[in-house]
Amino acid sequence: MPIERTNPDGMYRPPHDLYTQVVGATGAKQIHVAGTVARDESGSVVGEDVAAQTELTLENVETSLAAAGASPSDVVRITIFALDCSEFLEEGYPKVVAFFGDAKPASALVGVDHLADPDYLMEIEATAIVEDG
Repeated sequence: MPIERTNPDGMYRPPHDLYTQVVGATGAKQIHVAGTVARDESGSVVGEDVAAQTELTLENVETSLAAAGASPSDVVRITIFALDCSEFLEEGYPKVVAFFGDAKPASALVGVDHLADPDYLMEIEATAIVEDG
């Protein structure tokens, strides 16, 4: 199943090559991972800083993807919600870049004034495309 990642000519380049502008996919099965946060299996929020919360959140995203038969390389889009975008870009985004490697999804970072739990500093939702069957 081909996933095509393109930064089109005539379009600005993603800052620091953090994401891909356009991702096309031809797979038949879409996987939508709900907003995912830094909670461990017992439901406790883990991490008092953005880096630690991002790390566990990405582990949780990977667990969700695996349960649906996908991996980080199948992700075509992510949306990140952060209380402090500058802090997230400095501390969290390097973890996102490492997690996806060269398979950078289309990405949006949205600054919010609060999340569902006052202990959350960030949240990630994802969409992946895989072959059906």
